[in-house]
Amino acid sequence: MRKRSLILLSALLLVLLLTTVAFAQGGEKRVGLVVQFPDSVYTEVVTVPADATAADVLAASSLNVGMTETDWGMAVCNINDVGSPTDDCFADKEHFWAYYHLDPASKQWVASEVGISNYTPEDKSVEGFAWSDFDDNYAPKVQPPVKTFDELTPKSGLGGISMPLLIGLVVVLLLAVLFGLMKRGKKTA
Repeated sequence: MRKRSLILLSALLLVLLLTTVAFAQGGEKRVGLVVQFPDSVYTEVVTVPADATAADVLAASSLNVGMTETDWGMAVCNINDVGSPTDDCFADKEHFWAYYHLDPASKQWVASEVGISNYTPEDKSVEGFAWSDFDDNYAPKVQPPVKTFDELTPKSGLGGISMPLLIGLVVVLLLAVLFGLMKRGKKTA
């Protein structure tokens, strides 16, 4: 009887621990980045808090990003030393860091109508940046290459199974094993 109670208590503690880990992961999101430099393209998937803005995503990336506060929010001055210094963010009068959102339905870039500190990307969205010149209407001329979130995400050996689902499957399997052990213990007693 005491052995069964110990096994049951251990199982409950394990379920509690695994459930806590699964729920703790719920406060994050993953956002894809595609950055078009003059001579190369950089991609990354960045994990950030669920309420992170595009500025937060850039800051959390592996890129070296120079930003400055303006009257309309944060502006991207330079990325990996391409662009203007943060103390003179708009020094280059012919180029700027164009900012885009990838429309998942059309798989087309859409120029952002708000700045990076005023936009909160969704989980598994893709944000794009391009060092660009502009047309007569100040619209950017350069776009990054289209990369969907799935294309940016490395394939795991788990066949795309999410971590909470994997944890749930492990918990169910452990409970089934423990139930079987307890049932066998009753037969021998």
